[in-house]
Amino acid sequence: MKVAITGANGFLGSYLVKECLRQQMEVYALIRAGANTSLLPESENLHLKTIDYRKDLASQFSDIKKEVGQIDFFLHNAGMTVSLNNDEYYQVNAGLTTAICDTLIQTELLKEGGTFVYTSSYAAHGPANTKMPVSHYGRSKLQAEQVIQEKMSKHLLVRPTAIYGAGDEAFLPLFKGAKLGVYPVTNAKQRMSMIHGADLARMVVQDMQKETGPLHYNDGQTYLHKDFVEIFKELFQKRIRTFPLPKWLAKFSMGSSDVWHKIIKKRPGITLEKFDEISQHWDLHTTELKHSSVKPEISLKEGFKDALKYYKENNLI
Repeated sequence: MKVAITGANGFLGSYLVKECLRQQMEVYALIRAGANTSLLPESENLHLKTIDYRKDLASQFSDIKKEVGQIDFFLHNAGMTVSLNNDEYYQVNAGLTTAICDTLIQTELLKEGGTFVYTSSYAAHGPANTKMPVSHYGRSKLQAEQVIQEKMSKHLLVRPTAIYGAGDEAFLPLFKGAKLGVYPVTNAKQRMSMIHGADLARMVVQDMQKETGPLHYNDGQTYLHKDFVEIFKELFQKRIRTFPLPKWLAKFSMGSSDVWHKIIKKRPGITLEKFDEISQHWDLHTTELKHSSVKPEISLKEGFKDALKYYKENNLI
């Protein structure tokens, strides 16, 4: 089977590539020119294809079709996760998704009966006890899902919770703080869920051959900050001091960071809106939403150990 993957060189994309290769698929990684491919493995079944989303997609997809023929699965994993320009979320997450769907239909790169797989997010649903997204990121992901449902007859909408593991840097600040023996908490009772990148990729690749969705992905556990702290204590073999960080102070810091990053014209790692979103309860696995039936295998402790090893090997911590 043949599969094309956008955003293939990124954190989750690299896990999807590895899992598809493990399943003996021919993988076509659609990446930008000059993209960092250090997370991708070497394999005779992995083919790197340069793509420029600002140019004519039809000609680029047609060229791929002429070279490799039609594909069985198209995994659209590229997207905008953090931006200070709200329009950018919709342009990339909804707009690009629309363009890709239209181009796949026009060029017939995806064979009839082939599956379009989209990496969405819990954010498209919204926090626990809500039924709507609470951020521009979430709303743009929901728009993209609606486009896919309208245009692609066979599809899988993938809604993962917080993803972590080797290659991820979103959780790096927590690890750095823990190494220094500190762990700030704005809400000790916040309920969270997690999924390791390798587990998510394995679950998605199995689901995409039989499911539609939207499916929600997590490891089935509810975590509090104290659970993170206990694991950090063991990993770093030291006492970790938790200290309450007033939410108003955290929001002031995030707001100031937004202003500064706008001045220097650089994308921040987290924005005030993103902080407001992730600070809510995300234990959606306890709800009646449809979840993947494939079971996760990696515990949070194992996953954090895996991430720490990566951070050390790459001199990030």
